[in-house]
Amino acid sequence: MRKQLFGWSFLLILCLAVSSASAGECKKIIAGIGASILLEECSYDGEDYLWCLDTPVTGNLKGTWHFYSRPYDNGFYDLQVPDVLGIPGWDLWVVWELNVFETKKGDIIAQGNDLLNVDAYFDYGALSSMSYIIGGTGVYEGATGWLGAVATETEGGVLRGNVCTP
Repeated sequence: MRKQLFGWSFLLILCLAVSSASAGECKKIIAGIGASILLEECSYDGEDYLWCLDTPVTGNLKGTWHFYSRPYDNGFYDLQVPDVLGIPGWDLWVVWELNVFETKKGDIIAQGNDLLNVDAYFDYGALSSMSYIIGGTGVYEGATGWLGAVATETEGGVLRGNVCTP
């Protein structure tokens, strides 16, 4: 009986080890993002985009964040937020973009959704971004996960999330 119990326990541990090894790894992202550089003309993978940003990334996702936007594809929906309780209204844009995080180990490719306070962004702040990782190159091929950012054009900001590789 003890041999059977030992055998089944060993088999269970072996199965758990194999399944965890094949499940991949997730890495917590804690990074800073620098000031953005606006690119008037840009393309990625043969596609032209109307405008783009390049932003340096520090921390454990060191590299460059390439932000590609085609407003005629995604709207740039202009949302006028009314004055409420004496707080001035904002001119908000909702944006879809392609994000490519270029690193030495490969690229992380993500689709992002942003909310941009146009009145404030070009002066002091208010870009919030949520991106869902849809793949990558190099060690990030087949990657999944998410990345969230809060930043300004001139001061940079923070980037947080999880990148999971197969």
